[in-house]
Amino acid sequence: MTSPNGIAQLVKNCPVLSLRDTVRRAASLLRATGASRLPVRKNDSIVGTVSERSVASVLAEAGNVDEVLDMPVEPLVEYDVTLVDIRVDPQEAARIFAASEEDVVPVVDNHGAFRGLLYRRDLLAYLTKNLRPPMVAGMATPLGVYLTTGAVSGGTGNAGLFLSGVSLSVMIILSAVMVDLLQRGFSMLTGIDVARLLASPPLTYTPNIYDIAFYLTTALTIVVFFVLMRVSPLAGYHAAEHMTVHAIESGEVLDPEFVGRMPRVHPRCGTNLLAAAGVFVILTTKMSSSVGVLLALVVVVIGWRAVGSWLQYFVTTKEPSARQLASGIAAGRQLLDRYQQEPNRIPSPFERIWNIGFLQTAAGMVTVLYLAQLVMGYSVL
Repeated sequence: MTSPNGIAQLVKNCPVLSLRDTVRRAASLLRATGASRLPVRKNDSIVGTVSERSVASVLAEAGNVDEVLDMPVEPLVEYDVTLVDIRVDPQEAARIFAASEEDVVPVVDNHGAFRGLLYRRDLLAYLTKNLRPPMVAGMATPLGVYLTTGAVSGGTGNAGLFLSGVSLSVMIILSAVMVDLLQRGFSMLTGIDVARLLASPPLTYTPNIYDIAFYLTTALTIVVFFVLMRVSPLAGYHAAEHMTVHAIESGEVLDPEFVGRMPRVHPRCGTNLLAAAGVFVILTTKMSSSVGVLLALVVVVIGWRAVGSWLQYFVTTKEPSARQLASGIAAGRQLLDRYQQEPNRIPSPFERIWNIGFLQTAAGMVTVLYLAQLVMGYSVL
């Protein structure tokens, strides 16, 4: 296998030690980077490495550990170091590793300048097309699953994200309309003018029998919103998104047999936050005072975390269909293909925010809610 950029896309930055650095600093940087060895520079050239093994060896023989930690690393430097040219292709780099017992090697450019470290595990993952990002975010949309690392993305694009916001706003409006129709039907059957009861503000912000209509309609609106969420296609795509992310992060093969075994609940849940936003909008619409806003914040920030897993399982996800699971797998494969080409790319702050997808989704929500306010008089914004 050859690469037009050699192994450049696999090289990771790392700190470089000098001969005068202390053992304490070397041990700290080894721990922070996760590398088994770090390069040592002298006169702008890499002359050797300091390894975890050499640090452990000197500490094991130390009479006074603090004295050893404060001494320079020079006696620990291993000068027999293999330097890899950044222009070599991945297969040549694999041959270098095969002839060595090292699991990481320093990489230099054609001028001998240090460029970073090449890890054997990253090279093998690249050669087997199995490079995996450490963390993946995602979102369910009406058009399918969207996945991103913040730098690269896969699955449905901006249109799907916009429509995800549209769908959530439509469910918010439908829940309010359905409860209003139930309220009107109840008034017709019983003669109780519920609309008049709701037109006046609550007597107090503590539960009481006089404001029962207010609290019941608020709770019912949230329940209807949750039911709409559960029966919508978003719930199936949401589950497929979580299952695919679980498979990627656990190193599993992306095919229906393995992805289908993954759990529907994920501790990091993007679409769940949008459902929380729906609850927030409902509460602040029904309780327009500052107390209502405070209650909404408490429910969303504290209560949502406490019952998040339960809500994911019973409300915001459901067993995906074969088509929905295939959408998640396709998004995952596309994401990994793109990550394979640029595993260490660092996006700009705006690009990272844009790739997360919340801006596009928020645009969809605001558009529908504004139109609802303009056309139907449903005041949210």
